[in-house]
Amino acid sequence: MYSFAARLLFSALVTTVIISCQKEVDGTILSGGGGTPAPNQKPKVGTTWTYRYYIYHQDGSLYQSFTLTYKAKSLDTLGGETWLRIIDVDADTTVYYLKSKADGLYQYANNAANLFCKDPASLGDSYTTYNEGGPENFIVKGVKDTLPTGIGDIPVNYYEGFKSSVLIDLVWYNEYAWIVRKSQYRNRSLIPPPFWYKYSTLFLDKIVY
Repeated sequence: MYSFAARLLFSALVTTVIISCQKEVDGTILSGGGGTPAPNQKPKVGTTWTYRYYIYHQDGSLYQSFTLTYKAKSLDTLGGETWLRIIDVDADTTVYYLKSKADGLYQYANNAANLFCKDPASLGDSYTTYNEGGPENFIVKGVKDTLPTGIGDIPVNYYEGFKSSVLIDLVWYNEYAWIVRKSQYRNRSLIPPPFWYKYSTLFLDKIVY
């Protein structure tokens, strides 16, 4: 028979593992990350981002989880400006064309430069942009908040994106790592009324410049 002390230690270890796994699933703790983003160092050709990507059931429970790796593949000229082409490494498909400007992070979409994450920003700032196939209205909901990520606790701005008054995107942005967390809502109903639920979230686990 195991001693009471041994059983108590085993129970504590199991509890710790369970709690750690739960925190990892909801993104509060992400292990195995890289160092914090270096000041004044921003993504460039060759930079890679490693994300944990979670897909959810309608009831909020976890459906799938896997790792995504994005890479700044090349510097392309579009609309008379140079843009970092960000690809999904495994799928070898373009995810974004991104560029940092004086007033924030831009993406090239719909044949134009569109403000993605306004920075500097103030609480309540709003702007209309083009994102993922259509116009989207973003509102700044957090400025210089501290967010736990796989690369440590870092300052972020938080944005909520609406299409036709429906919340679609939640985006957390850091000046030196860019997109560090992103959640997206989808309509699951095939007939009216629509049923919107949180479909996915990605969490930054590592960045290599």
